Amino acid sequence: MESVQKMSSEPELRNVAILVGNGLSVAFNPALNLRVITQEMTERISRASEGGSDVVAAMKEIAVHALPAGATTDDDFELLVGAFGSESTTLGHLHKLAKLVSPLDETLRESIVRVTEFAERVRDTGLSHVLEVIYERSHAYREDAHSLHSLVGAITNAFPGKVVFGNLNYDTLLLSALLSVCQDGLADMGYGWKDVTISNDDGTEFPVARLRRKPSDFPSTRRVQLLHLHGSLTFWTDREKNIFVKVEASRLRGKAFWEELRNDETRLRPVVVLANQRDKTAQVTEFPFALAYQMFDNGLGASDHWLVVGYSFRDDAINDLLRTEFAGRKAKPRVLVVTYGDLLTKIEVERAFGWNAEDNDSSYWLQINRAGADGVENSADWEAFTSVKEFSAAAAAASSVVGLTA
Repeated sequence: MESVQKMSSEPELRNVAILVGNGLSVAFNPALNLRVITQEMTERISRASEGGSDVVAAMKEIAVHALPAGATTDDDFELLVGAFGSESTTLGHLHKLAKLVSPLDETLRESIVRVTEFAERVRDTGLSHVLEVIYERSHAYREDAHSLHSLVGAITNAFPGKVVFGNLNYDTLLLSALLSVCQDGLADMGYGWKDVTISNDDGTEFPVARLRRKPSDFPSTRRVQLLHLHGSLTFWTDREKNIFVKVEASRLRGKAFWEELRNDETRLRPVVVLANQRDKTAQVTEFPFALAYQMFDNGLGASDHWLVVGYSFRDDAINDLLRTEFAGRKAKPRVLVVTYGDLLTKIEVERAFGWNAEDNDSSYWLQINRAGADGVENSADWEAFTSVKEFSAAAAAASSVVGLTA
């Protein structure tokens, strides 16, 4: 077990990859629960729309057609708002088809364009409410984030090598904690010095940081990376998707910013993956999500410890990434899954990693902590996960089970 021996003699080289889902945000801020956000979003749309609850009812009716059997939109704003992204994509394909089949029918093409623009407006309205709610709740709890700071500090202290966070949340809780704990040791997807000027439709201008475009843009001197795999409420682009930027969270404060988006009065559009599973798999192949996935894949490959916090294991694209990297490893990484309660089963976790019933007992590589993220760094599971001695013993035992060579 050469890698384990090297790790034991040089613990400063130990790396860790951390996948973060909504459960982390909820553990430190219950107001970021998906169901709560969805309810608040639909209530705000009802209050703001002339049709009141009828508008929301119509949105739900349309979204139902994009759902798998048995799923509902009641607790998942991705399904509700993402349905209109799917509709606009379909209408875009229909517009291309109309050009081929009825090239002289200008009225038909104009009608399709109008309906497409309407679907996009509905999506932007729903998305603006979603991100506004997330921003307000992220900001409100920032002063009470000492517990999250404690967890982040425990991670970076236990693994003095590369620390790569793959974040599935749109909120800024983890970013804020990492900035506080790591300070200049952190690199996220926004440049710290490459600014570009953005202008609104009313002519006002303000400087923002560009997003990094390629792996070499991440400074090697910063050992902690934060990758927003599905975007962030701070990630924005222009209408033509030519410029991708990170907007300071403080600029999002107040109704004016979000109302400009709802009223189509700004050139900026949010950069987030918000779709059903089929469309999400396609969206993550685009910039900047593809870069985030690539960098997180690199982090997984360079780490013998994988920490998964608050993730449901129901995202196909993420599961494919985990499974592919895990299957290619002779010496399996040590995996700690932190969840809350018994809803997530061990079999679901094993299947996500491609570990099947005919395989051996997974306990030598897998631990599941069901007490939640708050305080997990003080648990026996954490002690075992971060211990060089425990990891070496588990890996040595695994060699006799799966035929690894020393």
